[in-house]
Amino acid sequence: MRYIFIPILAVLALMACAGRPGQQAVAVVNGAAITADDVAAMLPGNLDSVRADTVKKQVLDGIITRKLFAQEAKREGMEKDAEYDVEMEQKALVNQKLYDTITAPGNQVTEAELQSAYKLLQTEAHLLMISVPDESLARRLAAELDNGAVFESLAVKYSKHASAAKAGDMGFVPLLYVEEPLRTQVMGLKPGQHTQPAQLDNTWQIMMLVETRPANPGPPPLGEFRPQLEYRLKMQRRRELAGKYVADLRARLTYNPAGLDILCKPVDSITDAEKGVAVAYKDKAQFVKVARLLSVAARFPAMLDTAMKKYTVRRTIEEDLMYEDALRRGLDKAPDIVHQLAVKREDVLYKALYKKEITDKVAVSDADVMDYFRQNRQNFPSPDSNKLAGMIRSRLQTQRRDARMQEYVAELKAKAKITINQAALAAVKKETKAPDNPKE
Repeated sequence: MRYIFIPILAVLALMACAGRPGQQAVAVVNGAAITADDVAAMLPGNLDSVRADTVKKQVLDGIITRKLFAQEAKREGMEKDAEYDVEMEQKALVNQKLYDTITAPGNQVTEAELQSAYKLLQTEAHLLMISVPDESLARRLAAELDNGAVFESLAVKYSKHASAAKAGDMGFVPLLYVEEPLRTQVMGLKPGQHTQPAQLDNTWQIMMLVETRPANPGPPPLGEFRPQLEYRLKMQRRRELAGKYVADLRARLTYNPAGLDILCKPVDSITDAEKGVAVAYKDKAQFVKVARLLSVAARFPAMLDTAMKKYTVRRTIEEDLMYEDALRRGLDKAPDIVHQLAVKREDVLYKALYKKEITDKVAVSDADVMDYFRQNRQNFPSPDSNKLAGMIRSRLQTQRRDARMQEYVAELKAKAKITINQAALAAVKKETKAPDNPKE
């Protein structure tokens, strides 16, 4: 194993990360830098000065091990096999960045908005609710209510919300906590009237007003409640901005029922002709075919019902459209996304090589279990080896995986070039941030 402390050959790699302090390289593994930020991110939050040096060395050694695994997996050509998982990780990261971008305006709250929100806290509405996953069902139920159906009966029969057990009764809810676009509708109702269906997240909701009253008890004085109210208002506004974006996105999509039906079949029964059938259209142009979604269908659990399969397919298509929008905005090139994706890629490769070299090379036979039982008979309270077999097998697997891991890591380190900047490692500190959400 070649641990070298700041040799001439590592100077360039160390200098490459010598911008701001957090980017200073504390180690270089076969030319790849590990920064102070990388180490700090893995440190426990309650690290004390007595254990700091030891813990930092342990954390760095773990990061070095994962980087060696990823490098070896890439050298063995395992990156291609990991492409799907890496693609899914990238889509998730970039779509989260898109969400943060879309909802960023919600982080700005004016004094007038705070005052208005505080007034909404001073009135409560007694509400009944029906929540269903399908728009067509929601509109059918609304029509039945218009024709005199009993709200409570429909809630018990159809609503998927926890309140269905109480005939849809939500109790008294401060108006501020009723999300738009339902709040505006609720504020215009008379007792006994109901809203039209509105989409919130992945459900369609209908509410009926029973009565309104002054909040009892009322909210604390605004001066005391300001931080909590501002936080809640920001959260609500971000949800509303995200909801509007998703609603606009969904309006661009049209689904082909035939394509959705095909993806509900066993994947190995789908014909080549069926693979070419459109599943969704974007802006009236074909967007995705069955073939593109076979990997999604292949992951359906055996007991998943048709409705959930179609829901999963629609969500995947929506995420694809979001991803397309995010790429158009160049969000995949944001420095934080590039860094996070590199970390995720390493993680995927690490897991792939760990399975190949550690998990798949560790076997525990029934004979091994019996041998261990006989050799350690005095340590077991029960004479029945069958009752202890599972526990013994798990213990042996853990022991053998740990031993194989130590052996394989030693092999990787023996052929690696690893440099460590001890001074930079000693200077690493865990940055602490104040919590974003105040206590409520």
